[in-house]
Parts: sequence; C-alpha cells; structure tokens
Amino acid sequence: MRLHHIGMNVKNLEKSKEFYQSHFGFEEEMVFKWGSENILFLKKGDCRLELIEESGEDDGMKRTFLHLALEADDFEKEVGFVMEKGLMPVEGPLLLENGWKVAFFLGPDGEIIEFIEA
Repeated sequence: MRLHHIGMNVKNLEKSKEFYQSHFGFEEEMVFKWGSENILFLKKGDCRLELIEESGEDDGMKRTFLHLALEADDFEKEVGFVMEKGLMPVEGPLLLENGWKVAFFLGPDGEIIEFIEA
C-alpha cells in the first residue's frame, strides 16, 4: 500500500492552487465539481494533493488542520527553492537525532508543510 493523495479543505481554491504551484512546483492534474464542492488535484512526481473548496460564502466553518510531509530527494535544493520563492520556514531546517533533515513551512490556510529527507 502507498499513499495516493492528501486532501484538505481550503478557503480559496485559486489562491491555494497558486501557492502550491509557485512555491512547491505542483501542476494541475484535474479539476471537477462534486455536489457543492470544487475539487482540484495537484501533482508533483508521485505526490498528489486534493484541494477542496466548498461553494458559497465562507460561513466561518472550521477548516481541517493538516500536516503534509513531503520527502525531498535533494533536501537542500528543495528547501532552497521554496525559500527563493519567498516562503521562510517557521521551524528548521533541523537535523534530528535519527539523521532526518526537516524544515516546516505554513500554507495559506494554516496547514503545516514539512520537508523531510529520511
């Protein structure tokens, strides 16, 4: 078994799409409507994100808290790329006791994006 995708509710589909494309290099895979939800799948390599926007006005509903862990083939290159795009880590880069390298960034809806080299 392997991870197929990570889904999260977002306030603004276009804003989140632009964020993940410009800062992390994701590309649009597919977009569709499911009931009252606008759904967008983004993909980068084997990593897939599902962004879900509920139609209508923001009613103040609580958003899903999410932690994305993206394994980087080249940690320094990937983290450097994100920082060159103007996004600074909220924690790290760090070298953990187990040898993993990690850095944490915030997404537009408060989600935590972790880069990891294990």
